[in-house]
Amino acid sequence: MPAAMRSPLMRRSFLFAFLLVVLGATSQAPALSATSEADVEAACADSRAQLEEWEAARAAFEEAALAYEAVLNEIEVTTATRSRVAANLERREADMAEVEARIDEQAVRLYMQGGESDISQFFLAGSVDDLMTGTEFLSATAESDMGSLDDLLALKADLDAFDEELTQLDAELRVIEAERQRVVTEQEETAVAERTAYEKLSAKCRELTAKRQAELAAAKAAAAAAASGGGAGSGGVGVISGFQCPFPGSSFIDSWGFPRSGGRAHKGVDMMGAYGGNIIAVSDGTVSIGNGGLGGKTIWLVSTSGYGYYYAHLSGWNVSNGQSVSAGQVIGYNGDSGNASGGSAHLHFEVHPGGRGAAAVNPYPTVRPVC
Repeated sequence: MPAAMRSPLMRRSFLFAFLLVVLGATSQAPALSATSEADVEAACADSRAQLEEWEAARAAFEEAALAYEAVLNEIEVTTATRSRVAANLERREADMAEVEARIDEQAVRLYMQGGESDISQFFLAGSVDDLMTGTEFLSATAESDMGSLDDLLALKADLDAFDEELTQLDAELRVIEAERQRVVTEQEETAVAERTAYEKLSAKCRELTAKRQAELAAAKAAAAAAASGGGAGSGGVGVISGFQCPFPGSSFIDSWGFPRSGGRAHKGVDMMGAYGGNIIAVSDGTVSIGNGGLGGKTIWLVSTSGYGYYYAHLSGWNVSNGQSVSAGQVIGYNGDSGNASGGSAHLHFEVHPGGRGAAAVNPYPTVRPVC
């Protein structure tokens, strides 16, 4: 990584700018939509002021959501770097213990050869530095094995460097964590403002606005996937008959494909809302519950049509394992379990047309029209 990118602020700003470019490129790409801008204008004719208010609130929420993505990835990158440095430090400490054992053997050998004055330095030295600068020891070592001393000097330099880097990384993590708390608060506040403004729109205006957003997202994602020669599933499956909103009252953006820790890409939609809010069965089907790993408290819903729906980061369940459920039924509660701990409470939701275990597709074009 270039020296200019060592600063947490620089790295975070770079990632934030990258996410803005990605979102901006998506929003500017030409695409066809069955619902035109004129359709939305006509549907929102009686809600013009409210529509402008909502558009401004949504822009603020999207910016806060992207800022959260950036700081979240910064924490993951810095934490991973710290783990590597700590592992290197541990290996060097083990190597140093081996070298010190060799030097101890050399001290015994010197003593057995009659070098009492030399051996006393091992007992009188106040530190490794004192030992390595002792003239008697240096003289004796020069006549025997300089390799151990060279190794000790090199290892000590490594240990000092790793200690310093760990101290710096710990300081960076404290700064980033403070920034995360600020961004979490901002994201939660803008989500409430966005949803409040959205609810002021007329029912027809909400319906057409959501429909157009979903159609544009699906078309643009599919076009981007085709242009890149990959990204199967990026465009999603669109509207699913009888599908219900998994988290009514939530706010979300199209974050499909955003970077995640370990080189992963985001394979769902993160729906922000009140902690403990009702999570809904999107269709009739059978559920299985889980607890652990990145998702924390989870639900898999396999619909009667064979689709699989994955719910993660719940605070609790309202169903039992293997239970049959109906569309619209409350099956769980919003939370921050798993790797969402410390962030905004949200539902991570995925759509798997081939059922549980099959590939996921972008859920945004399916969720947007009904939420």
